[in-house]
Amino acid sequence: MLLISIDSLRLDFVSRMGGRVSTPRFDAATRNFGFYDRLFSVSSATRPVHSTLFTGLYPFEHGVLGQRSPLMRPRIPHLFDLFQSQGGRIGGFSEARDIFSGLTFADGFEPLNPTPATGLRQLYSFLREQPQQQNFLFLHYWSVHTPYGASDGQAFGEMGQLLANGQLSQVHGYYTRAVETLFEEKLAPLLSHLPLDQWAIIIVSDHGESWTNEEPYHGQTLRNSVLRVPLFYHIPLTGNPLLTAPLLSIIDLFPTLVSLFDLPLDYKGFGMDIRSEKKPEQYLAQIHPTLGNDDLAEASPSVPVIGGNGPGRQWSLFDSLQKFTFDEDSKKGKLERTMSEEPLVVEGAREDYLQLWRKMRSRSSVSKMPFAKASRSQEDLLDKRLRDLGYLD
Repeated sequence: MLLISIDSLRLDFVSRMGGRVSTPRFDAATRNFGFYDRLFSVSSATRPVHSTLFTGLYPFEHGVLGQRSPLMRPRIPHLFDLFQSQGGRIGGFSEARDIFSGLTFADGFEPLNPTPATGLRQLYSFLREQPQQQNFLFLHYWSVHTPYGASDGQAFGEMGQLLANGQLSQVHGYYTRAVETLFEEKLAPLLSHLPLDQWAIIIVSDHGESWTNEEPYHGQTLRNSVLRVPLFYHIPLTGNPLLTAPLLSIIDLFPTLVSLFDLPLDYKGFGMDIRSEKKPEQYLAQIHPTLGNDDLAEASPSVPVIGGNGPGRQWSLFDSLQKFTFDEDSKKGKLERTMSEEPLVVEGAREDYLQLWRKMRSRSSVSKMPFAKASRSQEDLLDKRLRDLGYLD
C-alpha cells in the first residue's frame, strides 16, 4: 500500500480538472488510475485531517480539532498499528515531520528530503529492503504548502504581501510551479518505479487553499475551496472502476483500507468503504481556527465568515445537496447548496441540523472517552514547531 498525502493541494490544480497545470509525466504514470472529484475533507488544517486519515474518526472523536490540539485521544488504533499487527512493514516519510508532533501514528515518521533527487533516493532505499514483505508506505509532501516558492520563504512576507495587494495571478504562478515540480519531479518517477500489479495506491490532498480575505490560505473556514480535494486511486487487478457516489469524504479512506487489506479491526466509525453503494446520510467537517501568520491579520483584516467577530470554532454537516455550517462561538449558522455554495433558506433548518449534530455525537463509540492530557512542555513544543513552520507569530 502506498498512501500519498499532498498538503494544501487544491482540486482545481490537478490536470484532470483542466488546464491550470501541465504534468505530462505524472499523467502518463497515472493514465489508468481512477480519479474522483467530489471528495470532501474533514477539516481545513493538516493535523486534524491526517488524524482522521489514520484512524477513520472525525475530529471530535480523535480529539485533534485544530492545528494546536496537542494530542489524540489515547488508545485509538491507527493504520500503522493495524498493518504491523498483520506482519506488514511500515514506513512513513514527511517533508514537514514536525507538523505531526505529538500524534501517535507519526511517532516513526522520518524526514523526507524536499530535493527531488535526494528524496527519491531515500524512498528507493526503503523499497529495496525486504521487497517481498507486505509494505505500507505513507508519504507526506509539503512543497505546495505556503509559501510554495516565495523567494523569502515566508508565508507572511512576500506571499502575504502579494495577496494583500490583490496580486492573485502571481500567487497562482508560484503555486502552479510548485505543483508541477512535485508531480513531475517527485511523484512521476516514484510511480513509474513501482510494479503497479503489486501496489495499491491512493493519492489525496488533506485540504486546499482559499486565497480570500476571510481565509488567505486555509485553516479558518469550511468553504469548498479548502474542503474539496482530489483523489487518485489504483487497486491492482480491478481496472480501477469509476466511483459513482455523489459525494465522499476522507473519512471513507480508512474503512476502505481496512476492508481491502483485511485489517484486524471491527471498525465502528462513520466512514464507509468508497467501493460500497451504501453511504452515510451526513458527512462532517470541523475546524478550530489557529490565528497566526496564516490569517494575514496585519495585512488584510479578516472578514467574518458567519457572524460575530470573525471565524470561530465551526462544524459543517452536509450531503450531496445541502451543507449547513455552524459557528459555535457566534451561534450563527448558514445553509447552502453543497456544491455551488449558493445560500438556501429552509424553515427550521438550524434546529434540524443542531439535532443531527447532537445525534452524531451521541452515536460515536469514542467521543465520551477522556481526552489525553498534554503537559505544558508538550504544548510549548507544539507551539514552537508551529511557529517555526509559519503558523504562529
